[in-house]
Amino acid sequence: MAAPKKIPTNFIQMGIGAGVGVLIGVGVTLLVSGTGMGGGDPVVATYNGKNLRSSEAFASIKTRLFDLEDEVYRTKEQAINDAVEQRLIDSEARKQNVTVEQLLDKETGGEVGEVTDQEINDFLGSKNLSLTDPRIKKDDVKEYLKYRRRFDKRQGFVATLKKNANVKVLVQEPDAPKLTVDTEGYPTWGSPKASVTIVEFSDFECPYCSRALPVLAQIKKEYGPDKVRIVFRDMPLPSHSRAIPAALASHCANEQGKFWEYHDALFTNQAQLADKDLKEHSKTLKLDEAKFNECFDSKKFMAIVDKSAKEASSLGIQATPSFVINGTLIQGAQPFEKFKAKIDKVLNGKS
Repeated sequence: MAAPKKIPTNFIQMGIGAGVGVLIGVGVTLLVSGTGMGGGDPVVATYNGKNLRSSEAFASIKTRLFDLEDEVYRTKEQAINDAVEQRLIDSEARKQNVTVEQLLDKETGGEVGEVTDQEINDFLGSKNLSLTDPRIKKDDVKEYLKYRRRFDKRQGFVATLKKNANVKVLVQEPDAPKLTVDTEGYPTWGSPKASVTIVEFSDFECPYCSRALPVLAQIKKEYGPDKVRIVFRDMPLPSHSRAIPAALASHCANEQGKFWEYHDALFTNQAQLADKDLKEHSKTLKLDEAKFNECFDSKKFMAIVDKSAKEASSLGIQATPSFVINGTLIQGAQPFEKFKAKIDKVLNGKS
């Protein structure tokens, strides 16, 4: 997923509620005000005695606007957390009458233990890599994993300080745009009566999308099919030459009732998306080989893949993976906690 563009500093400094009226052309006034006419759907322009509301003007770019607002929020949130953490560490060092360096060495230093070959192989496997790749050096991986242990140790110490200090970030997170997404005819896990529907827009060749695999597995395990329904929507990116063939193959697997098993196989083996690999995956899952091959070779489900990608574009969804939870958009490979907060909000009747 491409990183969102930076917002120009002068744009942030201007603010949203400046209440500036700008005259453009003949009889067209743009009202740049967050509290303009119409409450939550303000009039942003008038022309020939008619009104243009924000919902009309920004319909095609609402997810892009959310990206910009969200980037400002995330930047502020990071700055706040950094400042709070530094103050807590400084305070704890004074409390123990030691320097910050001595405190961190005491609390997060020391030996982190040896990294085993199994840990190295498991880590590389999670990234679809292995030591057979000549670019990967075992000692480099070992040092990185030791660094991660030290980092996790420090994060645990900081998390304890923050918990004891009852830290609360008071900057308000922007509301994601509400989206209406078609789910009919697409691969689905869970009950149609589930309170929560998660629609995943994804690309089988996208490395970020594979990171969602364990998160979705955790959601399925924690909530079950009666509470959560997951719908898969294709969003093959133009830059990924094997994304469309993989999507077509997944629908052929779905035709035989094995979509999610095939889905998992593709994301677990993203380096194996050639036609022969896609057919081999079907054999591994014991699908009807002749039926699968005929389906795949004829591009039987091209129309549904194309339809899915076009709707994603019309909704303004530009990044993979993207998720729509009961109409609320979440973009990127987010941690389980991010989904849990949204899911619990719906289940508790707050959304």
